[in-house]
Amino acid sequence: MTDIAFLYRALRLDEINRRVLIPKSCGPFAADPLLPQILPFTLGKRPEHAARAQQWDSDKYPTSGVSTTPHLRRAEYYARNHRTIAKIAVERFSKFGIQTFVVSEHVDPSLISVPEDDESILVCPDRECFPEEIIVEFLQLPSAVI
Repeated sequence: MTDIAFLYRALRLDEINRRVLIPKSCGPFAADPLLPQILPFTLGKRPEHAARAQQWDSDKYPTSGVSTTPHLRRAEYYARNHRTIAKIAVERFSKFGIQTFVVSEHVDPSLISVPEDDESILVCPDRECFPEEIIVEFLQLPSAVI
């Protein structure tokens, strides 16, 4: 993660309106394991299980993390509906205590739902939303041609 300067996130409407990243739930970044699993694995609420749940289906399994990608093209793909992407400065994370969970470091490759995302999940403990200072730019995609 140290060689990546920026991450990108396609924003939801509430994030666009408030101009911050907002997780879908609060509390510790931990979840119970989901099946199928690769043996051996550890039972109980753990960050690696939350990373898997987040990248698998964050609507069905909401966590306190937000999904990002180092690839602008992937963020553009996810921004098809609301057309707004946050460009996020990785160097600012330590100032605000933001944790980064690189999915490929916590989830077996066979269980990563969209490997081309190279997803990193950001967690900002004890906060309802992320500090606005980590966003360096809002990228507005042009309207889709119909």
